[in-house]
Amino acid sequence: MVKDTGKTPGADTFKPVNAPDQIDIAENVQGSPATIRMERRSLGLSVLDRWRIDDEWWREHPVSRLYFDVLLTSGHRFVIYKDLVSGLWYRQAY
Repeated sequence: MVKDTGKTPGADTFKPVNAPDQIDIAENVQGSPATIRMERRSLGLSVLDRWRIDDEWWREHPVSRLYFDVLLTSGHRFVIYKDLVSGLWYRQAY
């Protein structure tokens, strides 16, 4: 049983659910992902599908992402995306 501290939880006590993880991707000349670096090694990948989302363009921080459904040479399947505003790559957790 967890002891009740009597304190009201603040915004900093919660961790976002399914927050994307930043990843290290090497791109090919077309800008698509070619390899992913994980745990000190590079793995090749195959792109199974791709799509783009542009949303909330009127806000201070618009959303512009290029998503890829990829299959790694290890057999793992991920959804990754490139944030087209920052240029950074992320793995989307579900």
